[in-house]
Amino acid sequence: MKRLVLLLCVMVVVTVSAEAAAQLPGSPLPAGAVEVEHWEFDDGEWVFFADSMVGANARAWRSGGAVGSCNRASWTVEFTVHAALAQWVNWSVTGTRWDWRVLKPGDYATDCIGFWVQSNNAVLIDYEGFSDLTRTSPGGVKQTIDTYYSYGDSIVTAMANGWVRAYDLNDCDDIIGDVAALHTGWSTKLYNRIVVDVWNSSGEYEDTAVVTLSLVNQQPWVADAGGWTGAQ
Repeated sequence: MKRLVLLLCVMVVVTVSAEAAAQLPGSPLPAGAVEVEHWEFDDGEWVFFADSMVGANARAWRSGGAVGSCNRASWTVEFTVHAALAQWVNWSVTGTRWDWRVLKPGDYATDCIGFWVQSNNAVLIDYEGFSDLTRTSPGGVKQTIDTYYSYGDSIVTAMANGWVRAYDLNDCDDIIGDVAALHTGWSTKLYNRIVVDVWNSSGEYEDTAVVTLSLVNQQPWVADAGGWTGAQ
C-alpha cells in the first residue's frame, strides 16, 4: 500500500520599511545655510565629496558668521556644531520557507525563523497573515492544523515564554527598544508548533504570512526608500 505523506509549507516574506511610525521632529537648517564639501574616511583614506554629491553618507552645511572692529581687548565668538543622525538597520533571517513532513498525529515544534537585527534606535516588528495551516485542496475532515508560535534562543526558553496561537500573533506586534543589545546586534528565534490530530486528512496544508520591520525614530529628511529626500 502506498504510504500517505503530509506536506506542510510555511512561507514567510520579510519586508523592511524605513517609514517612521513616530518620527523625530528633527532640527531644520538655520536660515541662510549653505551646503559645503566634506570628506569621509573609508578603507584607510579620506574620500572627497562635493556638496550634494551622489553617494554621500553624510552632508554638511555652514551658516552664521561674525565680524568685529574696535579697540576692545578681547572678543568672544560662540561656535555651534550640530549633528542630526538618521536611523539605520542591518538585518538577516535564516530562511523564508519551512516544510514539515508528518507520518502520524502528534505535537511538533521547530525553530521556525532566526532573526538578527542591528539598529541605532527602536525597531517595530509587525506580524500579518499568520493563521492555522489550511488544507490547499477541498475535502477532508478537518481543514486546518492547529498552529502556534513562540520565541527565544532555545526550545526551553520558547516554552517558558508561552505558545501563542497563530492568528493571535497578528495582534502581538513587538518593539525592540533602543538598548545596547540592539546597537551591537539583537537575535532570537521564532518557534513554530503544529498539533496534528486524527481529524486531519492527508494532503497539503499551508499558510503564508508577512513580517515587517519598521524604523520608528527616523528623521524627516530621510526618504521612505532610504537615502536623502529633496528637502533638507
